[in-house]
Amino acid sequence: FKRILEDRIAGAVAMASSTPAYQFASKGYHAAFAPQPKIEPDGLRAAAIDYIKKFDSKSWYNNPMRTILRGEHMTGGKGKTTCDAFGRENGTQILATDAQADEVLRHVKNYKPPQVDYRAAMRRIDTKILSLPMAGEIIGNQALDFGKQDGITEIVESVEANAVEQRLNDALFEDEQKGNVKIHRFPAFIGCVSNFSNFLDLCRKVLRNMELGVPVVVLSRSNTTQHCYRWFLLLLDLLAQEGIDSGMLTYFSCDIEQTKALFRACPECPAYFTCSREVAESVKKNLPKIMSSTGGPNTMVATKYTPEISTALRYSAMIENKGQCTAMRHFVLPECTPEMVDEIFKPTPVINHVLESLESKGFAGLYAFNKHASRSDYKPVPSQPMIQWRMARRPPLEIEERWREPVVDITAPSSSDFRSEVFVKELSQWLIKEQPITLAVNGDEDLAMKLFEQTGLGIYTVGTLENPGLTAQARPQDGECFGEFPPRAQLNTYTHLPVIIPSSTPGYNTEYTPEFLDRVAKGAYPPGLEYCEELFKGCSAPVLGMVKTLCTYLADSCGPKRGFGYDKGDRTSLFGLQRPPLLEDSPTVFRAAAGTTFDELAPYLAPFYVTNARSQLVVSVDPACGLSAQLGQFQGLQVVSEDEQAFQKHVASILPYNLITLSGKGSLEPILAMHWVSRLFCMGHIKSVKSKDDAFLAKFSASRKWLAMQSGASKL
Repeated sequence: FKRILEDRIAGAVAMASSTPAYQFASKGYHAAFAPQPKIEPDGLRAAAIDYIKKFDSKSWYNNPMRTILRGEHMTGGKGKTTCDAFGRENGTQILATDAQADEVLRHVKNYKPPQVDYRAAMRRIDTKILSLPMAGEIIGNQALDFGKQDGITEIVESVEANAVEQRLNDALFEDEQKGNVKIHRFPAFIGCVSNFSNFLDLCRKVLRNMELGVPVVVLSRSNTTQHCYRWFLLLLDLLAQEGIDSGMLTYFSCDIEQTKALFRACPECPAYFTCSREVAESVKKNLPKIMSSTGGPNTMVATKYTPEISTALRYSAMIENKGQCTAMRHFVLPECTPEMVDEIFKPTPVINHVLESLESKGFAGLYAFNKHASRSDYKPVPSQPMIQWRMARRPPLEIEERWREPVVDITAPSSSDFRSEVFVKELSQWLIKEQPITLAVNGDEDLAMKLFEQTGLGIYTVGTLENPGLTAQARPQDGECFGEFPPRAQLNTYTHLPVIIPSSTPGYNTEYTPEFLDRVAKGAYPPGLEYCEELFKGCSAPVLGMVKTLCTYLADSCGPKRGFGYDKGDRTSLFGLQRPPLLEDSPTVFRAAAGTTFDELAPYLAPFYVTNARSQLVVSVDPACGLSAQLGQFQGLQVVSEDEQAFQKHVASILPYNLITLSGKGSLEPILAMHWVSRLFCMGHIKSVKSKDDAFLAKFSASRKWLAMQSGASKL
């Protein structure tokens, strides 16, 4: 049995193809996870504690933040105070003058990196800044500014994950050297996140971009901005030691209007933000190439109340005093009572300083000073009145993130209602609408399977009542790949592309070269897809090359891959490309409006048509575009010919998972295959909290949710 299981999973990995390793879920991608370096956490903790105890609170006033351009520290602008995560003053900042902002703009528009390969130097820097003593300093600064109670785990996991993403960068650079892709080296804007800045910003967004010759501009924040500026200064000194041109790294100490003006003037530049959907939407109006990772109401479902479930709920809701992107905002517990809510949160430790958690190895203490105005629709927990809650029989119609606030929503159906298909479908539709990052299901693998198959999240965790999973668990270096995705139908409102981790950061602003697409267009389809030759022969050469590239990528990458926690004796996971949610009346709809050409439609159509997602696609065709006859050759494809009025009525009668409208105005955007596909399909992982859980692998690797090729035998 075990051999059959291993063959099933390995079959998806071992398919021969030329797909490069930087493509998510490909054979090469799966091979990029090992080996990984290690770092000792106890030394990091001791160094961070020592740094905090010796920290001079005047230092962030005496050395204020400021714009740094080509190594020059700029002064003369308006001064202001900065504040920590809880609004407390903690330093000063000198904003750029308008003339200095103009200098930054000229630099962004005109700077050309002296070389395109800084990998050796940047990786030496990577090692230094994530080793002692610097690692203790950046953990300490983050703790002081953001109040992060466990910055040690972030560094430990960064060291491991960085090795994976460096290999993905190596594969991208190699493909560029072959002439297959072009990495655009316009400066990248980095909008720092506050809670994971040492990994997401310093490592993923800055170091990984710079090592392939992409200059970066780090932007100041309205709060918790001091610790990001401090790692910037460390990095600037390390660049000088390596002889790297200082123009590669800019810090822009700016106000919102200066930021908007810079964005409007640089539409060619990418930006990388981890933020709220409101911020992402605002930025995208001025900067179309924003890659934003946005949060959502992370949810835990438990079938029964137990002491272990109580602890899991408390940890998930209070982690970093809810200053973590995977912290729980909502839980579902049948027959939950107010007394249970009080019992869950009563043991929450109340702390006055971050050192209390660092010294005790805690991560979910409630800051005594983190007080927020109460709301009439929420109640205080009797034993912990700073924590607010509300409860209903159904998932909340509206729910706000309320970052850093200790607040939870509770759905408490009756036991019989909880088990009904009606409730499970309602919860699935709510999860699709709200799009949390993560869902943990404890106590019922069959329920976990239903919710996995009927939703499209990035992280799923399956636990038991005795050993429950938290919402705040994902180790990307173990194949617990994750992303903070907006609702699929609203992607274009918030982001240029969804971001999956691990991945090659420069790859988000990389395109196939015309020569590569022309060469691929003249080649063959992957085995089993020969039938596509006749269907797509009317495409222009670039589009045909894109279609064949997508087909090659999918043929190599479909099917679940076993994560590497299994071999380490940690959690057991599966990751890969997934179909859209398997719900009736929730198809993906392509609207081919008047003027749409087959060239425009073909790259969207191909990924669905060659996979088991074919039945989940509806193509609505305006009779004026003249595509109905051509689409009639695609057997099994749902094609509806309807004018605009009929289309609007049709869409109103269903709940489309995704809706993409084409009009003939768009030209081919030859982005990497994984990114093209990410706009259409789900991607991420599902895991069991158990180690070497072969029963979990057997059950969930056989799920219909995994994307599979349509033409041959299923890889599942």
